[in-house]
Amino acid sequence: MNWLLIARKELGDAIRNRQLYALAATFALIFAVLAELHVRQVDRGYAGSSNLIDYFALPSVLLVPVAGLLLASSAIVRRRSNGQLTLLLGLPHDRRDIVLGTYVGRYAILVVSLLAGVFAGLAVVFVTGHTIPTTAVLGYLLASAGLGLAYLAIAIGISATVRTQTWATFAVFGALLLLLFVWRFVPDGLAYAAAGFEEPVTQPWWTSYVGALSPSLAYERLLVPVLESDADRSMVWFSAAVLLGWAVLAPLIGYRRFVATDL
Repeated sequence: MNWLLIARKELGDAIRNRQLYALAATFALIFAVLAELHVRQVDRGYAGSSNLIDYFALPSVLLVPVAGLLLASSAIVRRRSNGQLTLLLGLPHDRRDIVLGTYVGRYAILVVSLLAGVFAGLAVVFVTGHTIPTTAVLGYLLASAGLGLAYLAIAIGISATVRTQTWATFAVFGALLLLLFVWRFVPDGLAYAAAGFEEPVTQPWWTSYVGALSPSLAYERLLVPVLESDADRSMVWFSAAVLLGWAVLAPLIGYRRFVATDL
């Protein structure tokens, strides 16, 4: 259980250098402001209590991935650069402990920050005397925690693979650009190519599944049953599997590369 010591160190360092407080405060401020906007819309009769998740989901699509990537992008490679990694490996830790412990510790920081944001938003709703859609909030939290886990796993995989922080920064930015923005056009592009580079008469059935291979689009699919009553259950389960796949495979690939290279 040496990885647990590393995870505790990550969390302790985030508390000591106030990183956890700063991130949690950022989440809390954003969610509190959005909850206030929701309350005003409800008071004016333009929205219902269930629309709170619409406001919460608005920043999550960008805020959660960015937070996950920034938290972990330099977590391992920085230690490689400044010599801390050599020191850690001289203690009773191996490279698996470092990757797993960093992964768990950084994810704990992200989850605490996300919870701080959601609770701040719910506090605004509660003190103003409005109804909290408990089931929808729980569904939103699970989906958002999965999104954060996927992107943090990608950042851990990158940090364990590259040798310099500069390359880690470029790789993380590229991953965010590809998975959050560019991938939205990939399914239509593949359908266009499959139709002989002509506009297809009907959209192929597989385009939705190709789109959901991006953790961001998988997250949006997971929110469908939270925001709406009608949802394709097979797509929901597939999207959940995609997030889990990123959470497992990305750090595993990074770990295998990390083990195979010299410091």
